[in-house]
Amino acid sequence: MGCALCRRRRSARVCDGQLSLSTWTQQMAADERPGGHLNWQKAQSSRSPVQDFVINPLLQPPSGETWVSSPSVLEIDGYVHLWVSISAGIVHFVSTNGLSDWRVVELTVDSPGASGPCVCWAEEGSVVYLFYEQADRTGSFHSVKVKCISARLPSAAFSAGDWLWSSEAEVLEPELEWEKVQIARVGHPFVIYSSFRDQWLLFYSASVSRRDSKNLGAGPLYVGVAAAGEVQGPYRRVLEKKPMMGTADGSPQVVGAGSFKMIKGFDDLKFDDEAGIGRRLLGLWNRITRGHNGVIGSSIALMASVDGFSWSVIDADFLAPTLQPGSWKKAHVHAFDTMIPSFDPDHVFIYYDARDDYKSSKECVGVSRVPITFLDSIASTTATRVGA
Repeated sequence: MGCALCRRRRSARVCDGQLSLSTWTQQMAADERPGGHLNWQKAQSSRSPVQDFVINPLLQPPSGETWVSSPSVLEIDGYVHLWVSISAGIVHFVSTNGLSDWRVVELTVDSPGASGPCVCWAEEGSVVYLFYEQADRTGSFHSVKVKCISARLPSAAFSAGDWLWSSEAEVLEPELEWEKVQIARVGHPFVIYSSFRDQWLLFYSASVSRRDSKNLGAGPLYVGVAAAGEVQGPYRRVLEKKPMMGTADGSPQVVGAGSFKMIKGFDDLKFDDEAGIGRRLLGLWNRITRGHNGVIGSSIALMASVDGFSWSVIDADFLAPTLQPGSWKKAHVHAFDTMIPSFDPDHVFIYYDARDDYKSSKECVGVSRVPITFLDSIASTTATRVGA
Protein backbone atom coordinates (compact mmCIF):
# COMPACT_ATOMS: atom_id res chain seq x y z
CA MET A 1 0.00 0.00 0.00
CA GLY A 2 3.02 2.24 -0.23
CA CYS A 3 2.64 5.82 -1.35
CA ALA A 4 3.90 4.90 -4.82
CA LEU A 5 0.57 3.25 -5.57
CA CYS A 6 -1.64 5.05 -8.07
CA ARG A 7 -1.23 8.58 -6.75
CA ARG A 8 -3.92 11.10 -7.55
CA ARG A 9 -4.01 14.81 -6.90
CA ARG A 10 -6.52 15.57 -4.19
CA SER A 11 -7.24 18.90 -5.86
CA ALA A 12 -9.54 16.88 -8.13
CA ARG A 13 -11.31 15.58 -5.04
CA VAL A 14 -11.87 19.10 -3.74
CA CYS A 15 -13.95 20.17 -6.75
CA ASP A 16 -17.36 18.92 -5.51
CA GLY A 17 -16.93 20.56 -2.13
CA GLN A 18 -14.86 23.57 -3.20
CA LEU A 19 -17.67 26.11 -2.92
CA SER A 20 -18.79 24.98 0.53
CA LEU A 21 -15.19 24.74 1.79
CA SER A 22 -14.44 28.21 0.49
CA THR A 23 -17.55 29.54 2.20
CA TRP A 24 -16.49 27.75 5.40
CA THR A 25 -13.09 29.51 5.31
CA GLN A 26 -14.79 32.90 4.87
CA GLN A 27 -17.18 32.06 7.72
CA MET A 28 -14.26 31.25 10.05
CA ALA A 29 -12.47 34.46 9.08
CA ALA A 30 -15.59 36.44 9.95
CA ASP A 31 -15.82 34.61 13.29
CA GLU A 32 -12.21 35.38 14.32
CA ARG A 33 -12.25 37.17 17.64
CA PRO A 34 -9.44 39.64 18.31
CA GLY A 35 -7.28 39.33 21.42
CA GLY A 36 -7.03 36.47 23.90
CA HIS A 37 -5.01 34.26 21.57
CA LEU A 38 -2.59 33.35 24.34
CA ASN A 39 -5.10 33.20 27.18
CA TRP A 40 -6.07 30.00 28.95
CA GLN A 41 -8.33 29.31 31.91
CA LYS A 42 -8.73 26.44 34.36
CA ALA A 43 -11.12 23.79 33.08
CA GLN A 44 -14.16 23.88 35.35
CA SER A 45 -14.93 20.17 35.24
CA SER A 46 -11.43 18.71 35.83
CA ARG A 47 -9.55 17.89 39.05
CA SER A 48 -6.36 17.81 37.01
CA PRO A 49 -4.58 21.06 35.99
CA VAL A 50 -6.24 21.14 32.56
CA GLN A 51 -6.60 24.56 30.93
CA ASP A 52 -9.18 25.50 28.27
CA PHE A 53 -8.41 27.93 25.46
CA VAL A 54 -10.51 31.02 26.19
CA ILE A 55 -11.87 31.47 22.67
CA ASN A 56 -12.93 27.86 22.15
CA PRO A 57 -14.30 26.42 19.97
CA LEU A 58 -11.63 26.61 17.26
CA LEU A 59 -13.79 25.19 14.47
CA GLN A 60 -17.55 25.30 14.06
CA PRO A 61 -19.54 23.26 11.51
CA PRO A 62 -19.84 24.51 7.92
CA SER A 63 -22.92 26.59 7.19
CA GLY A 64 -26.01 24.42 7.04
CA GLU A 65 -24.44 21.53 9.00
CA THR A 66 -24.51 20.64 12.69
CA TRP A 67 -21.18 18.93 13.33
CA VAL A 68 -17.43 18.84 12.78
CA SER A 69 -15.56 16.15 14.69
CA SER A 70 -12.65 13.76 15.30
CA PRO A 71 -9.58 16.04 15.04
CA SER A 72 -6.15 14.60 14.24
CA VAL A 73 -3.17 16.93 14.51
CA LEU A 74 0.38 17.03 13.12
CA GLU A 75 2.98 19.79 13.31
CA ILE A 76 5.18 20.14 10.22
CA ASP A 77 7.95 22.75 10.06
CA GLY A 78 6.24 24.98 12.60
CA TYR A 79 2.80 24.80 10.96
CA VAL A 80 -0.07 22.91 12.59
CA HIS A 81 -2.07 20.65 10.28
CA LEU A 82 -5.48 19.46 11.44
CA TRP A 83 -7.70 16.84 9.84
CA VAL A 84 -11.39 16.75 10.88
CA SER A 85 -14.55 14.92 9.83
CA ILE A 86 -17.62 16.50 8.25
CA SER A 87 -20.56 14.94 6.39
CA ALA A 88 -18.70 15.09 3.05
CA GLY A 89 -15.57 13.32 4.33
CA ILE A 90 -12.26 14.38 5.91
CA VAL A 91 -11.02 17.98 5.62
CA HIS A 92 -7.45 19.22 6.02
CA PHE A 93 -6.75 22.58 7.74
CA VAL A 94 -3.50 24.44 8.43
CA SER A 95 -2.67 27.16 10.97
CA THR A 96 0.46 29.11 11.85
CA ASN A 97 -0.15 28.82 15.59
CA GLY A 98 -2.53 25.89 16.11
CA LEU A 99 -5.11 28.17 17.74
CA SER A 100 -6.46 30.58 15.12
CA ASP A 101 -6.22 31.65 11.46
CA TRP A 102 -7.25 28.19 10.24
CA ARG A 103 -7.28 27.77 6.46
CA VAL A 104 -8.79 24.91 4.44
CA VAL A 105 -6.15 23.02 2.44
CA GLU A 106 -8.28 20.30 0.83
CA LEU A 107 -11.01 17.73 1.19
CA THR A 108 -8.50 14.90 1.66
CA VAL A 109 -11.05 12.08 1.71
CA ASP A 110 -14.04 12.96 -0.46
CA SER A 111 -16.38 10.23 0.75
CA PRO A 112 -19.51 10.49 2.96
CA GLY A 113 -19.13 8.06 5.84
CA ALA A 114 -15.36 8.65 6.14
CA SER A 115 -14.45 9.87 9.63
CA GLY A 116 -12.16 9.41 12.63
CA PRO A 117 -8.85 10.38 10.94
CA CYS A 118 -5.50 9.46 12.47
CA VAL A 119 -2.38 10.98 10.90
CA CYS A 120 1.06 9.37 11.26
CA TRP A 121 4.32 10.83 10.03
CA ALA A 122 6.93 8.19 9.25
CA GLU A 123 9.97 10.48 9.27
CA GLU A 124 12.12 7.85 7.54
CA GLY A 125 11.05 8.41 3.95
CA SER A 126 9.01 11.49 4.92
CA VAL A 127 5.69 9.74 4.35
CA VAL A 128 2.42 10.83 5.94
CA TYR A 129 -0.19 8.10 6.53
CA LEU A 130 -3.85 8.94 7.05
CA PHE A 131 -5.86 6.15 8.67
CA TYR A 132 -9.63 6.55 8.95
CA GLU A 133 -12.88 4.63 9.28
CA GLN A 134 -15.17 4.23 6.29
CA ALA A 135 -18.84 3.31 6.64
CA ASP A 136 -20.55 1.60 3.74
CA ARG A 137 -22.41 3.88 1.35
CA THR A 138 -25.79 2.14 1.34
CA GLY A 139 -27.27 4.70 3.70
CA SER A 140 -27.74 2.17 6.50
CA PHE A 141 -24.06 2.15 7.54
CA HIS A 142 -24.18 -1.48 8.67
CA SER A 143 -20.46 -2.09 8.15
CA VAL A 144 -17.44 0.06 9.02
CA LYS A 145 -13.80 -0.68 8.13
CA VAL A 146 -10.41 0.97 8.70
CA LYS A 147 -8.70 2.28 5.58
CA CYS A 148 -5.52 4.20 4.83
CA ILE A 149 -4.01 6.54 2.24
CA SER A 150 -0.48 7.93 2.16
CA ALA A 151 1.55 10.73 0.62
CA ARG A 152 5.15 11.85 0.61
CA LEU A 153 5.53 15.02 2.64
CA PRO A 154 5.51 17.84 0.07
CA SER A 155 8.08 20.62 0.13
CA ALA A 156 5.20 23.10 0.43
CA ALA A 157 2.35 21.52 2.35
CA PHE A 158 -0.25 24.26 2.27
CA SER A 159 -2.40 23.75 -0.82
CA ALA A 160 -4.39 20.89 -2.29
CA GLY A 161 -2.08 20.38 -5.25
CA ASP A 162 0.90 19.79 -2.95
CA TRP A 163 -0.46 16.55 -1.48
CA LEU A 164 -0.30 13.54 -3.82
CA TRP A 165 -2.25 10.88 -1.97
CA SER A 166 -2.27 7.18 -2.80
CA SER A 167 -5.33 5.13 -3.54
CA GLU A 168 -7.12 3.88 -0.44
CA ALA A 169 -6.17 0.51 1.01
CA GLU A 170 -8.18 -1.58 3.44
CA VAL A 171 -6.36 -2.09 6.75
CA LEU A 172 -8.85 -3.81 9.06
CA GLU A 173 -12.39 -5.15 8.77
CA PRO A 174 -14.77 -6.62 11.39
CA GLU A 175 -14.08 -10.33 11.94
CA LEU A 176 -14.41 -11.22 15.63
CA GLU A 177 -17.76 -11.69 17.34
CA TRP A 178 -17.19 -8.73 19.68
CA GLU A 179 -16.48 -6.56 16.62
CA LYS A 180 -19.94 -7.24 15.17
CA VAL A 181 -22.38 -6.39 17.97
CA GLN A 182 -25.39 -4.46 16.59
CA ILE A 183 -23.21 -3.16 13.73
CA ALA A 184 -20.11 -4.84 12.23
CA ARG A 185 -17.66 -2.05 12.93
CA VAL A 186 -13.98 -1.31 13.42
CA GLY A 187 -13.07 2.36 13.45
CA HIS A 188 -11.56 5.35 15.26
CA PRO A 189 -8.03 4.11 14.46
CA PHE A 190 -4.97 5.23 16.41
CA VAL A 191 -1.64 4.07 14.99
CA ILE A 192 1.67 4.46 16.81
CA TYR A 193 5.12 2.89 16.77
CA SER A 194 5.92 0.94 19.96
CA SER A 195 9.68 0.93 20.58
CA PHE A 196 9.43 -1.58 23.44
CA ARG A 197 7.60 -4.03 21.15
CA ASP A 198 9.37 -2.94 17.95
CA GLN A 199 5.99 -2.95 16.19
CA TRP A 200 3.34 -0.58 14.94
CA LEU A 201 0.21 -0.78 17.07
CA LEU A 202 -3.30 -0.07 15.79
CA PHE A 203 -5.84 0.68 18.53
CA TYR A 204 -9.40 0.67 17.21
CA SER A 205 -13.02 0.90 18.34
CA ALA A 206 -15.44 -1.95 17.66
CA SER A 207 -19.19 -2.59 17.50
CA VAL A 208 -21.84 -0.04 18.51
CA SER A 209 -23.77 0.80 21.66
CA ARG A 210 -27.03 2.55 20.84
CA ARG A 211 -27.92 5.43 23.13
CA ASP A 212 -31.29 6.21 24.69
CA SER A 213 -33.87 7.92 22.48
CA LYS A 214 -33.39 11.21 24.34
CA ASN A 215 -29.69 11.23 23.53
CA LEU A 216 -27.77 11.54 20.29
CA GLY A 217 -26.36 8.90 18.00
CA ALA A 218 -24.46 5.79 19.06
CA GLY A 219 -20.99 5.04 20.33
CA PRO A 220 -18.51 2.16 20.11
CA LEU A 221 -18.76 -0.69 22.63
CA TYR A 222 -15.15 -1.91 22.72
CA VAL A 223 -11.52 -1.02 22.05
CA GLY A 224 -9.18 -3.58 20.48
CA VAL A 225 -5.56 -3.61 19.34
CA ALA A 226 -3.67 -5.04 16.37
CA ALA A 227 0.04 -5.03 15.49
CA ALA A 228 2.24 -4.98 12.37
CA GLY A 229 5.92 -4.85 11.46
CA GLU A 230 5.32 -1.95 9.04
CA VAL A 231 3.09 1.07 9.45
CA GLN A 232 0.99 0.13 6.42
CA GLY A 233 0.43 -3.41 7.72
CA PRO A 234 -0.67 -6.12 7.43
CA TYR A 235 -2.13 -5.85 10.95
CA ARG A 236 -2.84 -8.91 13.10
CA ARG A 237 -5.00 -8.71 16.19
CA VAL A 238 -3.07 -8.90 19.47
CA LEU A 239 -6.23 -9.54 21.50
CA GLU A 240 -8.86 -11.88 20.06
CA LYS A 241 -10.79 -13.53 22.91
CA LYS A 242 -11.77 -10.24 24.52
CA PRO A 243 -11.20 -6.55 23.82
CA MET A 244 -8.71 -4.31 25.63
CA MET A 245 -11.50 -2.07 26.94
CA GLY A 246 -15.24 -2.44 27.15
CA THR A 247 -18.34 -1.87 29.25
CA ALA A 248 -18.28 -1.94 33.05
CA ASP A 249 -20.71 -1.62 35.95
CA GLY A 250 -20.22 1.09 38.52
CA SER A 251 -21.15 4.70 39.12
CA PRO A 252 -21.25 5.93 36.49
CA GLN A 253 -21.84 2.80 34.45
CA VAL A 254 -19.58 2.52 31.39
CA VAL A 255 -21.92 1.61 28.52
CA GLY A 256 -19.45 2.17 25.67
CA ALA A 257 -15.68 2.18 25.22
CA GLY A 258 -15.58 5.09 22.76
CA SER A 259 -12.02 5.51 21.52
CA PHE A 260 -8.47 5.39 22.89
CA LYS A 261 -5.15 7.08 22.10
CA MET A 262 -1.81 7.33 23.85
CA ILE A 263 -0.60 10.81 24.76
CA LYS A 264 2.17 12.06 22.47
CA GLY A 265 5.42 12.29 24.43
CA PHE A 266 4.18 9.68 26.94
CA ASP A 267 3.95 6.76 24.51
CA ASP A 268 7.39 5.20 25.18
CA LEU A 269 7.47 2.64 28.00
CA LYS A 270 10.45 2.77 30.38
CA PHE A 271 9.26 0.73 33.34
CA ASP A 272 10.89 -2.04 35.41
CA ASP A 273 7.95 -4.25 36.32
CA GLU A 274 9.87 -6.28 38.93
CA ALA A 275 11.20 -3.20 40.72
CA GLY A 276 7.97 -1.29 40.19
CA ILE A 277 9.80 1.84 39.09
CA GLY A 278 10.20 3.77 35.85
CA ARG A 279 7.99 5.75 33.52
CA ARG A 280 4.54 4.46 32.66
CA LEU A 281 2.64 4.93 29.45
CA LEU A 282 -0.15 7.51 29.54
CA GLY A 283 -3.26 7.52 27.39
CA LEU A 284 -6.69 9.09 27.02
CA TRP A 285 -9.92 7.13 26.80
CA ASN A 286 -13.22 8.60 25.59
CA ARG A 287 -15.76 6.69 27.71
CA ILE A 288 -19.54 6.60 27.19
CA THR A 289 -21.32 6.50 30.55
CA ARG A 290 -24.78 6.36 32.07
CA GLY A 291 -25.27 8.38 35.26
CA HIS A 292 -27.56 7.61 38.19
CA ASN A 293 -30.28 9.69 36.48
CA GLY A 294 -30.09 7.48 33.38
CA VAL A 295 -28.66 10.21 31.12
CA ILE A 296 -25.98 9.08 28.68
CA GLY A 297 -22.83 11.22 28.53
CA SER A 298 -19.23 10.98 27.42
CA SER A 299 -15.94 12.32 28.76
CA ILE A 300 -12.21 11.72 28.39
CA ALA A 301 -10.38 9.81 31.14
CA LEU A 302 -6.64 9.91 31.88
CA MET A 303 -5.13 6.40 31.86
CA ALA A 304 -1.79 4.77 32.80
CA SER A 305 -0.21 1.42 31.87
CA VAL A 306 2.98 -0.57 32.43
CA ASP A 307 2.52 -2.85 29.40
CA GLY A 308 0.37 -0.98 26.85
CA PHE A 309 -2.57 -3.40 27.08
CA SER A 310 -3.80 -3.17 30.68
CA TRP A 311 -4.82 0.36 31.61
CA SER A 312 -5.85 1.99 34.89
CA VAL A 313 -8.11 5.04 35.21
CA ILE A 314 -6.19 7.90 36.87
CA ASP A 315 -8.76 10.67 36.40
CA ALA A 316 -12.19 9.67 35.06
CA ASP A 317 -13.18 13.30 34.41
CA PHE A 318 -9.90 14.55 32.96
CA LEU A 319 -11.83 16.30 30.17
CA ALA A 320 -15.54 16.33 30.88
CA PRO A 321 -18.67 18.22 29.81
CA THR A 322 -19.33 21.40 31.73
CA LEU A 323 -23.10 20.70 32.05
CA GLN A 324 -23.50 24.49 31.90
CA PRO A 325 -26.14 26.12 29.62
CA GLY A 326 -24.52 28.06 26.80
CA SER A 327 -21.24 26.11 26.98
CA TRP A 328 -19.90 24.74 23.70
CA LYS A 329 -19.14 21.47 25.55
CA LYS A 330 -22.17 21.26 27.81
CA ALA A 331 -23.22 17.68 27.04
CA HIS A 332 -20.60 15.42 25.44
CA VAL A 333 -16.81 15.38 24.98
CA HIS A 334 -15.78 13.00 22.22
CA ALA A 335 -12.89 12.14 19.89
CA PHE A 336 -9.47 13.75 20.38
CA ASP A 337 -5.78 13.88 19.51
CA THR A 338 -2.66 15.24 21.24
CA MET A 339 0.61 16.95 20.43
CA ILE A 340 3.46 18.82 22.13
CA PRO A 341 3.74 21.99 20.02
CA SER A 342 7.10 23.59 19.33
CA PHE A 343 5.63 26.99 20.24
CA ASP A 344 4.57 25.76 23.73
CA PRO A 345 6.90 22.85 24.63
CA ASP A 346 5.88 22.87 28.31
CA HIS A 347 2.34 21.64 27.57
CA VAL A 348 0.52 18.82 25.83
CA PHE A 349 -2.26 20.19 23.62
CA ILE A 350 -5.47 18.14 23.38
CA TYR A 351 -7.71 18.81 20.37
CA TYR A 352 -11.20 17.34 20.76
CA ASP A 353 -14.82 17.68 19.70
CA ALA A 354 -17.78 18.34 21.97
CA ARG A 355 -21.53 19.01 21.83
CA ASP A 356 -23.38 21.98 23.29
CA ASP A 357 -26.53 20.05 24.29
CA TYR A 358 -28.18 16.62 24.36
CA LYS A 359 -30.81 17.30 21.67
CA SER A 360 -30.77 19.68 18.68
CA SER A 361 -27.09 20.24 19.41
CA LYS A 362 -24.04 21.52 17.57
CA GLU A 363 -20.70 19.68 17.60
CA CYS A 364 -17.49 21.77 17.42
CA VAL A 365 -13.74 21.31 17.80
CA GLY A 366 -11.72 22.99 20.56
CA VAL A 367 -8.42 22.65 22.40
CA SER A 368 -7.20 22.35 25.98
CA ARG A 369 -3.71 21.91 27.39
CA VAL A 370 -2.07 20.27 30.39
CA PRO A 371 1.42 20.88 31.86
CA ILE A 372 4.02 18.27 30.97
CA THR A 373 5.30 18.45 34.57
CA PHE A 374 1.92 17.17 35.78
CA LEU A 375 1.88 14.29 33.31
CA ASP A 376 5.51 13.48 34.22
CA SER A 377 4.48 13.23 37.86
CA ILE A 378 1.72 10.75 36.95
CA ALA A 379 3.89 8.70 34.58
CA SER A 380 6.77 8.44 37.07
CA THR A 381 4.73 7.21 40.05
CA THR A 382 2.44 4.33 40.82
CA ALA A 383 -0.44 6.66 41.69
CA THR A 384 -3.81 5.11 40.91
CA ARG A 385 -5.71 8.38 40.81
CA VAL A 386 -5.12 12.13 40.74
CA GLY A 387 -3.95 13.24 44.19
CA ALA A 388 -2.97 9.72 45.29
